[in-house]
Amino acid sequence: MNVVGHIIHLIFIIVLAALPALLLNLPVGLASRVFANRRRKTALAASKVKIKGYDVMLSERVLCCIVLVPLLWLVYGLALYLFTSLDGPSLAVCFTCFPLFSYWSVMATSSGMSDVKDLKPYIMRLIPSARRRLAALPARRKALRKDLRAVIRQIGPSLGDIYHEKEVNWQMVTTQTKRMTGDLEKELSNTVTDDSKKEK
Repeated sequence: MNVVGHIIHLIFIIVLAALPALLLNLPVGLASRVFANRRRKTALAASKVKIKGYDVMLSERVLCCIVLVPLLWLVYGLALYLFTSLDGPSLAVCFTCFPLFSYWSVMATSSGMSDVKDLKPYIMRLIPSARRRLAALPARRKALRKDLRAVIRQIGPSLGDIYHEKEVNWQMVTTQTKRMTGDLEKELSNTVTDDSKKEK
């Protein structure tokens, strides 16, 4: 019954978001994707450290949408003014509704994506191989938990107070670790100096 409810809610959300998303968000989304992809390729060619350049793409898409969304609303408002017989108050109401419908479509699309993610486990259970893997997960988790506890029991006592005490003073542990690290570095440097003197 839960699966049926998710599917019905998903269909309702898709129908609710389809028209405003197609008219208000899809043109801007496509244009910003093309523009951001070009900017990403340019940034990748000019940089030696970027691997994919997705940070550039995301920032460019945001900047592009900030410019294109109001511009698209102005274009729609101008088209309504030139090609329809609507009076001034009706045009004002339509133009005022553009941001509201755009926001609704974004929120509905986000909710629809959440429903799609919620449906994935139910769909996976319908596939026999996935169902076998899901059935084997509890035993695998139990074995991993057992192995982890065994490793902790084996290694834990060598950590001293960190393992035995219920409350650990991490500041003191950090100070001791730094002191031990400094002593080790000094010993290593002294050893290297002695070896170099012996070679001479």
